[in-house]
Amino acid sequence: MHPSGSTLALFVALTPIAIFAQQAATDTSHAESKAWIKNTKNGPVFVTENSSFDFVGLLGDDGRSRIWLRVLQTDHNEWNEGHEGIRGEVTVTAWADPYAAHSTARWTFQTSGNEGSALPDLNMFQVSTWPCCSAPFEHIYFSLRNGSRLYTTNGTPAQGRSGQDAGLITINGKYDGGRYAQTRYVAFGSMGHAADNAPTLQYGTDQLIKQRFTLRGHEYGDNFDVPTISVTDDAKKFASDLQVNGEFNFTIVVKFAEAPEIRIPVENDVVRADKATLPPGYSLTAAKID
Repeated sequence: MHPSGSTLALFVALTPIAIFAQQAATDTSHAESKAWIKNTKNGPVFVTENSSFDFVGLLGDDGRSRIWLRVLQTDHNEWNEGHEGIRGEVTVTAWADPYAAHSTARWTFQTSGNEGSALPDLNMFQVSTWPCCSAPFEHIYFSLRNGSRLYTTNGTPAQGRSGQDAGLITINGKYDGGRYAQTRYVAFGSMGHAADNAPTLQYGTDQLIKQRFTLRGHEYGDNFDVPTISVTDDAKKFASDLQVNGEFNFTIVVKFAEAPEIRIPVENDVVRADKATLPPGYSLTAAKID
């Protein structure tokens, strides 16, 4: 038997997820995953919508206790044989009480993208977009603590420490009380389609962006334009992470292929664009923080 109509449903799967068995009577959360075909004048559009739950443990502010979140993620993707690229949207919701299936959500967000994953070591959630042709990979980072949008990078799929891509760097403060105090992040990338937007340098924490700067002077539009990002302290260069003691004093290094290095100092936890070393024709200006 062959179904007919403008929309052909292929399957619907309902997956129950059991919450911790530490209570005598536990609640159970449910999410639906499904796939279908939309018949359009441009041909069939194949649609998948996959939902999944996870439990994410975050280190508490005291550096010792652990905060548990129940996280629901839904990846919605659509593709057409006659068109390049896959349109996608990722929706994520977190509950602070992992035992209660019907408690009030702590936060939720929805963004363009194709897939996502929680990175508890960074206290962030990463959403990635599958690029078309030679377009840059796009990764968007959200705070697992409050759900706010933070960093955007265009790093390659090669993973850095704790699951982040190569366009995001971690700078750890002094190790104290079982955790690194005052961790900072440096990120570089373009928001939206890279060919239409100048890339930005971003600096902040796992809850907010402290500073953002727009870099102009380099034609930026595909994976071949994505630079390498590193940080240096006391003349030692690190490809990924850096640990500093005391105040945050170091230098951010941005290196495009076949172009001089861009060096941007950070002094006492402040990015000093006014002291940056830039090639001729390049500029670094403060940008709005959303």
